[in-house]
Amino acid sequence: MSVIQSVLGSGSCGNSYVFYDGSDAILIDDGFSLAELKRRLERVCVPIESVRCMFLTHLHPDHHLGFGVVGRKLGLPLYLNKEAIEGEDVKFKKLCLPPETVRPTEPGEIIEIGHFTITSFKTSHDSKGSVGYFITNGDEKFTLITDTGIVNDEMAYYAKQSNVLYLEANYDENLLNNGPYPAFLKKRISGNWGHLSNKQAFTFLKDSGFKGKGVFFIHLSRNNNTVALVNEEAAKFQFPFITYACPRGELVNSMEVLHG
Repeated sequence: MSVIQSVLGSGSCGNSYVFYDGSDAILIDDGFSLAELKRRLERVCVPIESVRCMFLTHLHPDHHLGFGVVGRKLGLPLYLNKEAIEGEDVKFKKLCLPPETVRPTEPGEIIEIGHFTITSFKTSHDSKGSVGYFITNGDEKFTLITDTGIVNDEMAYYAKQSNVLYLEANYDENLLNNGPYPAFLKKRISGNWGHLSNKQAFTFLKDSGFKGKGVFFIHLSRNNNTVALVNEEAAKFQFPFITYACPRGELVNSMEVLHG
């Protein structure tokens, strides 16, 4: 069967992504309570019993809120960059993870879970050890790029190989620049250690040579972006594949979008 993939939620209110091949499921991030995670998995017909492990992009609450609970209550292996464990030690210790569940990894290291292979790569964010992920299962390949202020050739390499790309489009430059945020916060968001703008996301997508089935724009800001803006700007590029802006906080069944 095709890999079932879904955005369980994205944005500052909670992020999580699931990939399920009918036997094994892997989660990337969990910004939800365990009860809410179960509800969202049920909506896309992924049994929580099939979840074999969880991977973390970085130690910000909207990505790791449920990480500790999953580790303690379900005893699942939890993979995160060794640099995040060491560089964000206070935040990491607050998760109270059972030591036997923690799997420190290095960018570029290949992890095999059932028929899945998962490789992480560095991103540029104000959380030490932040990473994105390249996931394969047979001929199906996926890349997740979120919470990064810049993109690079390595990200483009993985994106070009992928059938489906999950790509941050956090803010519209005009909304951010003319909005109510204080100057220091605007600088943080738009800086090299912040987030990708719509313009950056579209330029990366065009330059990467992506030729897959579809792109899901994720992690849209509540105050500095809208689904309509992302869709309007994406339409101007006339990409030869499906593009879809994920509403903040909402579950998106990627399979329904890709296959109607």
